[in-house]
Amino acid sequence: FPEGFVITQMAERLADKTKRLSAEQFIASANDPSVISQYRPAGVSTLEGLLFPDTYQVSGDESEAQVVQRMVALLERVARQVGLEDSQKLVGVSPYKALIVASMIEREAKVGVDRAKIARVIYNRLEIGMKLQIDATLYYNAPIDASFLDLKALDSPYNTYLYKGLPPGPICSPSLEAIKAVLNPAQHQYLFMCAKADFSGYHVF
Repeated sequence: FPEGFVITQMAERLADKTKRLSAEQFIASANDPSVISQYRPAGVSTLEGLLFPDTYQVSGDESEAQVVQRMVALLERVARQVGLEDSQKLVGVSPYKALIVASMIEREAKVGVDRAKIARVIYNRLEIGMKLQIDATLYYNAPIDASFLDLKALDSPYNTYLYKGLPPGPICSPSLEAIKAVLNPAQHQYLFMCAKADFSGYHVF
């Protein structure tokens, strides 16, 4: 499962690679509130952003729910290793909110050196009550052919051009590098960023 996948993409990948397991059942398991994740807040039913992207060996008798539980367990193990439980003390947000920020970084950053810088831009905007205006949030669960202008005008809790603060949940499964960036943001006062016009993937801050 590559970094930046959402639950539906993971489900499709699992069904395609195993031929035995069902995408629909994987999605149902990933949206089952009875599956335990220490980082899922009360009232949140989905495991979006809480399934760690990695390579998994799936045994012949393993169910979709067991695969989901393994992905949850690996995210928790990785998170403990990097100190996600200390996010409130380190960067002023809960572990779940840190994963929301990490998911945005995962989708926004195209080169590694930009991750920590983007993290700080997000925190700087949150601190002064500025709208985040993160393009990637607009595309969460949006139709593939949806235009940016249409999505920007859409009344959605994931529209960070319309609403202040973080979106209600992660927009993808963040990588280890994105999680590290969230906990170790760069030190700067920049509020704005823009992808370079040369299509190199780098941002200007």
